[in-house]
Amino acid sequence: MAAYKLQDLPSEWAHFCLGVHKFVQKETDITLEGQKVLLAFSGGSDSTALLRILHFLAPGLNFEVSAAHVHHSLRPEAEQERVRAGELCTSLNIPLISCRIDVRTFSRRKKKGLEESSRLLRYRYLCSAARRVGADYILTGHSLNDLAEDIIMRMQRGSGWPALAGMQAYVPGLKLLRPLLFTSKREILKFLNVLGQGYVLDRSNLDPAFLRSRIRMIVVPELESINPGFLKNMATLWKLGREDERYWEDILSQIWQNLPEDKDLLPMDVLIKAPRAVRLRLYKKMLESLGPGQALAENIIELDALWVQKKTNAQIQFPGNKLGRITRQGIEFQIRSRVKGLKD
Repeated sequence: MAAYKLQDLPSEWAHFCLGVHKFVQKETDITLEGQKVLLAFSGGSDSTALLRILHFLAPGLNFEVSAAHVHHSLRPEAEQERVRAGELCTSLNIPLISCRIDVRTFSRRKKKGLEESSRLLRYRYLCSAARRVGADYILTGHSLNDLAEDIIMRMQRGSGWPALAGMQAYVPGLKLLRPLLFTSKREILKFLNVLGQGYVLDRSNLDPAFLRSRIRMIVVPELESINPGFLKNMATLWKLGREDERYWEDILSQIWQNLPEDKDLLPMDVLIKAPRAVRLRLYKKMLESLGPGQALAENIIELDALWVQKKTNAQIQFPGNKLGRITRQGIEFQIRSRVKGLKD
């Protein structure tokens, strides 16, 4: 169907679009009203649906939409997809900027996988593009299915609670919003079908060489077949995780404010007073403050066990070249190269 205004849509789908903005307001306390947003637009089903939703909502909420497309130089059809993305944006009068990145070269040089390299370069460009167009927020098309996949991947990596509840709806450091996080792929495809809106299919998303693809094609469908309410349960888990996250952040921030200024040491008096649940989260917060590198729950638990046993000078190494070391004064957290007597 040809629809260019929210009023042109059947009532069900007009409410569907409005519900996306309600989700953003409720779960992030952010409104798009009067803002300027930049959509990460691949041309796939999720970002295409979000592009159309934003186009329908923008006049009534008085916000501006721009889009950014990234050509990853990985597939021969990528150039055609860039052209199609431009054509759709032109038809909707939405400004589009694009760039081409050499993922393979970056991957070899940095010794990172193609998937991780693509993500790093893509977000680097999106942040640059947002500054260029003066966008208040970057929007991505992550859906409820993506959330379920993320939770499963965190589970197999050994993530702890509440991070186990999956990706955030809003990432403050990047000013990144995920408005479709509670919208299933099934709803997205139905919406596009009602509009008669085409989209591109990135076949690398179906490549079993990638763990996420195997989870998408095998694990999630199997869990849905066991329990048709599986995706709804993932949304509930996410809500509980966010509530717990806010609760713990309040507690930890109070302790954090009273730590030594350099934040390298968790003092003995703080550790003695803190219940184990608090100590474990303090370790994680200390490690995160040192930079990139995700600490596994089992390593954090092992560090606490060493402290309880008073194993002075014992240490645990964490991803990102970080160390936690037991001392008589407490537990020191440092980058390996900074630790006296150790070499890179």
